Amino acid sequence: MEELSRMRARYVIAGTPHDIVATRGTDGQMVLRRGERCFTVSHQALPDGRWRIIVNGRTQVVSLAASADAVFVHVEGLGAVEVERQTVTHATGGAAGGASNLLSAPMPGVVIAVHVGAGDPVHAGQALMVIESMKLETTLTAPRDARVKTVHHSVGASFALKAALVTLEDI
Repeated sequence: MEELSRMRARYVIAGTPHDIVATRGTDGQMVLRRGERCFTVSHQALPDGRWRIIVNGRTQVVSLAASADAVFVHVEGLGAVEVERQTVTHATGGAAGGASNLLSAPMPGVVIAVHVGAGDPVHAGQALMVIESMKLETTLTAPRDARVKTVHHSVGASFALKAALVTLEDI
């Protein structure tokens, strides 16, 4: 692949930072590199507003909702995740190797379940809260092992985009 352009960026996906190098070839093909891993990516807009994403030959249809600094990606049957692009000056620091202590709302919505309380120890991937937005249910999970410092909203509470939902602290 002859290289047309290259871009370095940091993306925070579900609370975990990832440094990505994206290269677009003259053939329009996009290659994403994260450390030693390499992904060939292409996409196509669908008539119903969703997107067909092809990663290393595997196809997934996703729904996207965007704000000024993030994209909310929903995969049918798998839930949703927030992808935020950070500039290098904002990408450093944070708790436990860069993972944030604050889980914020990827889009406005309503809390439909809370699985933890203040003081509870949690493990990476553990369900913390279920929210609903635009009729899509999303389970927020712990990005790392930690302790719940604060649950900011109870079941039935409405919240705005980027509202604090759960705050974690190091164990």
